[in-house]
Amino acid sequence: MLKGWRTVRNILAERRASAAVELAIVSIPLFLVSFATIELGLILWTRSALQAVAADAARCGAIGGSSCTGSNTIASYVQTEAANWVLGTVLSSASSPLTVNVNGTVSTTTCPPFTVSGSYETVEITTSFFAGQWLPPPFNNYTIDVCASFAS
Repeated sequence: MLKGWRTVRNILAERRASAAVELAIVSIPLFLVSFATIELGLILWTRSALQAVAADAARCGAIGGSSCTGSNTIASYVQTEAANWVLGTVLSSASSPLTVNVNGTVSTTTCPPFTVSGSYETVEITTSFFAGQWLPPPFNNYTIDVCASFAS
């Protein structure tokens, strides 16, 4: 009986592998926080890039640029510009493709109507964040919805 307690005491007093055990304990939360920070950065980058694309598309439509008139619709302009700025998985995602609404089809909750008189070209871009399956709530169903208007 005494020999068993001595063995347990010797094992608990052993310090040679303590750094490995501490690393194993600390590394899991460290990696989770690191990956969450990276994902949040990707969400913010995607939102910012889509906001810039919406502003460019609204301006292009308002001034009647050749990239946004005729067979070149504003939606195709948005797809082309977004491909230059946003990760390709956002644009090619089958579960949440890039949705473009122009003028009369924009959501009034996302793009409040103007109270100032005049004519405006309004572009709304909506998509879900592509890595939603991997993220915990509230980011797993995060919808990116941006809106921009330009006076025509």
